[in-house]
Amino acid sequence: MLIAVKKRFVFVANSKTASTSIDKALMTECEIYRGGSAKNKHIFLRQAIKEYDFLFGRPKYAPSTFFKFGIIREPLSWVQSWYRYRLGNGSIDAGMTFQAFWEEKAGPAARSGKRMKQSNFFTKHNGELLIDYLIPYEDLAAQFEKIGSQLGIQTSLPHKNKSAVEKIADPLSDELVADIRTTLATDFDLYDRVESINKQGWEHLLSTRPTAKEAVSESA
Repeated sequence: MLIAVKKRFVFVANSKTASTSIDKALMTECEIYRGGSAKNKHIFLRQAIKEYDFLFGRPKYAPSTFFKFGIIREPLSWVQSWYRYRLGNGSIDAGMTFQAFWEEKAGPAARSGKRMKQSNFFTKHNGELLIDYLIPYEDLAAQFEKIGSQLGIQTSLPHKNKSAVEKIADPLSDELVADIRTTLATDFDLYDRVESINKQGWEHLLSTRPTAKEAVSESA
């Protein structure tokens, strides 16, 4: 999680979506930086708004005055990335198949409402959208450059925290894919709405840019 007060943006660090690289690229532009452990870094936007009420609770710095963005990954690819990452770092048994990982780890966590849903990072408890813009993971470089340019930031995007295992060996059955799609229905719905969300989000980005006079006043 990154919060830039002067430049009026919030970056929500969804897991397994190159958030470490984004942190590296943007941290010098932010007054509030939540890094380190996954628990500290990967905080839901709804939690951040509550935790940083000393900032967001002030009308001048209400959440609506910030451009809030994050990265979203095609949900099936996202779960597969989690599997490869945990397989690569040894946090799950080397012989565990992707199907077993889903059935024993990811699926139960998602059904219980815990962290195995991307939509949790970007919405209220009732599903109402809090985020303004979601960069599709597959178009990260181009869209990050576009947003960075509008934010007045010139920076490169390093590749950090890459999974050691790059491919899944076992094929996915139709039944497994159907179960994942059902369990992560809110994530698939959010991913399918990215284009319309971002159209409005881009307009919000333009409308929340501080004027030159405001920028000078805040930096004084």
